[in-house]
Amino acid sequence: MNDNDYKEALFYAASIFNERLGAEFSEDNLVLCCFQAENQQEVFEQFCKQYFPDRLEDRYTEDGYFDFHASAFVGKGGGVDGILLRTDIARYPAELKHILLHELAHIFCTRNELGGDNFYERYCMDDTISREEDGTINAGYAVWRELAAELIAFELDDNCDMIPLRRKKDLLSYYEGELLTGSGKMGVSMILCEVMTSAEGEASMTWDAAKSKFARFKPFDDPLYRDLLELVFTHIRECFIVIDREFIYEIGVLYLSIAAQAMIASLKNRFQEE
Repeated sequence: MNDNDYKEALFYAASIFNERLGAEFSEDNLVLCCFQAENQQEVFEQFCKQYFPDRLEDRYTEDGYFDFHASAFVGKGGGVDGILLRTDIARYPAELKHILLHELAHIFCTRNELGGDNFYERYCMDDTISREEDGTINAGYAVWRELAAELIAFELDDNCDMIPLRRKKDLLSYYEGELLTGSGKMGVSMILCEVMTSAEGEASMTWDAAKSKFARFKPFDDPLYRDLLELVFTHIRECFIVIDREFIYEIGVLYLSIAAQAMIASLKNRFQEE
C-alpha cells in the first residue's frame, strides 16, 4: 500500500463515524501522516511542526516512544486533528480499518467527552489538589481512554464478533497478568473491554441483569474488579462517553487498589517460594 491507499482507508473509517455517530471528519479537518522505523523521529518532527507544535514537547527521542501502530493527535481549538500511522508493519485490511477506527475514536472522545473541552489538559496536567490526586486521576483517565476508544471501534467495526466469556478466559487471564509487567492500565482497560463486548455484556442493558453472568468468571469474582466493572458498565449505559472528574477519579482509585493487590499477591508468592 502507498500513502494514498492509507489515506483512502482513513477516510473510509471516518465516513463510518460521520454516518453512525454524527461526526464531521473531512479532508479539511483531518490529516494523516505515515512513518516507518527508519524515519520516525524526522517524520514526527515535521508533522508536529506543521500541525501540532505543542506535541514537540513529547519525549519522542526516548526508546519505546514509537512502539505503536498509530497515534491520534487532537488539534488546539479549531485546528485540524491527525493520525500518525506506522506503515512498515504488514496488516490485513480489516486490521488496518480497526486501528484507524480506534484512533478516530480517541479524537471523537476528546472532542466530545467534556462538552468540547479537553479532559486531559484540564485535569491530568499536575494542577489539582495534590500529587496523590493527580496520580489517581491520570491513572483513571489512562484506563478509561483506551477502554472508550476500543468500545467505540468495536461497535463500528462490522468485522468484530460477540464472543461468550467462557471462550475469553485465557485472554482475561493474560491481561490480568499485565498488571505486573508495567502495562497494567492497558491490561485492565482490555479486561473491561473484553467483558463489555462479550455476548453477555452486549445482551445486558442493566447491571442487575449482567452482574451474575460476569461474577462466574475471573477476575470478576474479585470485589475490586467487580466494583470497577459496575462503575464503567453503568456509566456507559447512562452517559456513553461524557465524563467528569469524579468518575475518572473513582476509576483511578479502583485501578490503583487492583494494582496494589496484584503486587502484594506477587510478593507473597515470591516469599513462599523462597
